[in-house]
Amino acid sequence: MQAALNNANIKTYHVRMNNEFANKSFNKADQYPNIVESILRDIPDSATGPARNFRLINAKSGVYVYKCVYADAPAVAKYFEKEDDRRELLNYEILARQGVPTVRVYAHGKSSLVMEDISASGDWRLGTPEDLSDARVAKGLANWYFTLHERGEAALELDALYFEYDCLTEKNLLGLIKVFPEAGGLYRFLLANSEKLREMIYKPKFTLAYNDFYWGNLVVRRDGSAAMMLDFNLLGRGYRYSDFRNVRWDMGEDAKAAFDIEYGRLYAERHGSNRTEAEELERRIDELAGDLFLIHLAFTEHERIPEWAKEAAESAKNGKLLIKTKRLLA
Repeated sequence: MQAALNNANIKTYHVRMNNEFANKSFNKADQYPNIVESILRDIPDSATGPARNFRLINAKSGVYVYKCVYADAPAVAKYFEKEDDRRELLNYEILARQGVPTVRVYAHGKSSLVMEDISASGDWRLGTPEDLSDARVAKGLANWYFTLHERGEAALELDALYFEYDCLTEKNLLGLIKVFPEAGGLYRFLLANSEKLREMIYKPKFTLAYNDFYWGNLVVRRDGSAAMMLDFNLLGRGYRYSDFRNVRWDMGEDAKAAFDIEYGRLYAERHGSNRTEAEELERRIDELAGDLFLIHLAFTEHERIPEWAKEAAESAKNGKLLIKTKRLLA
């Protein structure tokens, strides 16, 4: 693996989104009774009756998260108001079919799910910032990501799943010329070479990619022997390198080394070789497509360039991104 991973902006984007979700404060008395009623209609009753004792802990952009009791056990219920967000329900099913470890899901319907409350678990705990410097946790994460990537290649739904770089279409590139004329040279070159760009982006072998690493989404076995992720709304199709870049970004040096060694050992044992050549190709594509993805998000979802996209936008304006594009598509 690469000793140093680039493209901090994508990491910043995902961390910012998670921080906004985690730090939002709530009036616990405001239970959104219509949402609770929707959850109760959507999920089946357990042997002990319907879920009860709902307490709101997060609500953002149409996703509502509650503590509750289900089958007499502490649980977490999530309700997805928007159709796009409901892909998380399918993602949990895909992971279960592929044998990728996740938090236990007790029940789900068309727009909601109920899962184990890790904060009440005797075996698992929620992640902490300190875990990013723990080599044992990093080794456990490497095992989980290796399982995700290996088994993800065989997921029947893979070709239809969300892929961040699907947004880099001719239509969207034309739109960016209009709203971001300062980078017109870059986008005119991309349009003139759109077939090459598309061929390059879709050249690596795809697998399931978590896409959203953040310590707040981390789950660690209390004895430190294993780790896994939760919250799979951004799970989709992607490159292994994209996950490496995300998961290693904030890790301490010992944790990075432990992650690299363990993932490399598992891969070599399974395949009898390393991924050096494949990973280098993924890295070169990811560093370009990642910045283009951030700029697309910035101009389609915000009135002004957010902080997490400013570096990528400046690179597009000053010609650095154009140079990188020409090198990749030469």
